[in-house]
Amino acid sequence: MAAHTNRKRLISWCSPLLAFVVIAASCGSDDDDLRTSQPAAVTQAEAAAAAAATGGDSADTQAAQDAPDAAAAPADETDEPGQPLVAPVDTTTTTSPPRDEAAGAPAEPEPRFGGTLRVGVEAESDGLNPAANNFAVSAYVMTYPIFDPVAYWDVNGRWIPYLAESFTPVGDGSSWQMKLREGVRFHDGTTLGAEDAIATLEAQLDDPIIALAARSIFAEDGPIEQIDDYTVQYNLNEPNARFPQQVTSQLGMLLPSEWLERALADGTLNQMPVGTGPFMIESRVLDEATTLVRNPDYWAADMVDVYLDRIEIYPITDPVIAAERVGAGDLDLIVTSNADAILTMRDADGVKTFENVRSSEDFAMMNTQTAPFDDIRARRALTFASSREAYLSLIRQGTSPVAETMFHPDLIWHNPDVRQETDDPDSAAPLVAEYCGDWPENCSDGKINIELQYSGPSVSQTRIAELLIDGWEPYFNVTEQELLQDDHITEVALGLFNVVTWQQFGEADPDNDVVWVECRAISVISINWPRHCDPERDALLYEQRASDDLDRRVEIWHEIQQRIRDSYTYIFFNHTNWVIGAADNVQNVCGQSSPTGTELFCNNQGRAQLHRIWLS
Repeated sequence: MAAHTNRKRLISWCSPLLAFVVIAASCGSDDDDLRTSQPAAVTQAEAAAAAAATGGDSADTQAAQDAPDAAAAPADETDEPGQPLVAPVDTTTTTSPPRDEAAGAPAEPEPRFGGTLRVGVEAESDGLNPAANNFAVSAYVMTYPIFDPVAYWDVNGRWIPYLAESFTPVGDGSSWQMKLREGVRFHDGTTLGAEDAIATLEAQLDDPIIALAARSIFAEDGPIEQIDDYTVQYNLNEPNARFPQQVTSQLGMLLPSEWLERALADGTLNQMPVGTGPFMIESRVLDEATTLVRNPDYWAADMVDVYLDRIEIYPITDPVIAAERVGAGDLDLIVTSNADAILTMRDADGVKTFENVRSSEDFAMMNTQTAPFDDIRARRALTFASSREAYLSLIRQGTSPVAETMFHPDLIWHNPDVRQETDDPDSAAPLVAEYCGDWPENCSDGKINIELQYSGPSVSQTRIAELLIDGWEPYFNVTEQELLQDDHITEVALGLFNVVTWQQFGEADPDNDVVWVECRAISVISINWPRHCDPERDALLYEQRASDDLDRRVEIWHEIQQRIRDSYTYIFFNHTNWVIGAADNVQNVCGQSSPTGTELFCNNQGRAQLHRIWLS
């Protein structure tokens, strides 16, 4: 009884943990993907020039360290078409035919100002404060228009300064200095400065959930310090050759220090945060709608055209209904990875889709710290008994390709020698018999007792559970547990599960996925969800983090994939197809750009920038 009470207390304490599962996707040009080396640092002017660069030599790193305002521009290594990609760029665009096929496609329309973009998202967020709430795809759709991240990804998967003017490594890269742009104002009229960056990171490190990711990156003692009015120094846990890419999302969204003090005392402010972005919140009704309006005092208005007047965002938990509403003209745009919704939009007249299958992976994962999956024999048996072929056919319905590892075969990181050992039930039988002989208390009738947990209510999740159980039942006695999404994620974070279905990985740079597999992410609350610690794997993770040698990083990630496969912690099914579906009158979906004119990732892990969309 005491154990049950303690579990309930833990779940109650952790209930704010929402979808901190970062689902990754990215997109870019169809034909001119670049294999790039990441810059050590980039100034504002150089970032603009880098957008058109196709080659060049890196400047001396020490010179960049000695002169923060004269940092090096990126050096690009251009691949021939068909060569492996460094980042999961590229977008497949499927556009419905014109209503009058005899008339052909209409002429390219001219940009125009004004109008309201109506956006559907698959879930509500408990709040929009990047220092207090946990962002998944839906939250990013709402918050990227509100907040300019200090860094972001360009179209080829390289980090670039965004709200920051420059980033400069110090010494071996264990520290980085960030210089903010001057003259930037928040929506409340206050001026952006170094104290705001410090207050934001300190608030994130004080949050029990956000800190799980932040503490993996920043030093425990003195993680941030002020250099001058507009410059801060981030101090890290280990040398990092590409630190700015760690602040391209939630951790890079800055808030006014005075507002943060008020929000700490009044949690209702988390629904109406203050940012520096091109849009600000006009109204928000949870589970109904969030309305954003154009910021009339946007700091980059003379550099970036912001066309829309308003963005209305509606949480619609059934993605097929949302897809149908786009086809019917009731919505303008949605983001989804649901196969039925994707097929609905592909078949709809007047709807175009922007698809990326290198974005993330769908998989099952096992808790290695509790029986039966603390024994590798049980993990191997479940892997062998899983029917990936049926999953791809019946669940993904041809919309997503098979996955062997966490990297799509188009990516340079992919290890072609690693194969996922599914669809081999005959190999499961002897492992189960051996396990049950040693641990009869964990078995019944010669089968291993397990629980499959998943989020719901969800038609697709129920179908997935039924399909998996059908393959597992000859060897496992499976109990199902369906939980609401936030409870599901909380229990996984607490390690209160046997096996779950999940979606993750696929970052623009694999280093941003280290947080999900490193040993130090394991604690009472863990975001190394399988809770599998491999010190030798960690050593490789940190070696590649410090390295600028692309070939060596590729070798390391090839070895990491082998070690992950050999640990039998994940059962990979497919590479997720994250899709932006939009009505034909929604223009410039993949034409977003930074304040300095650098073209940005369009469909980054299912997250979409909306600030330069216009309606024809």
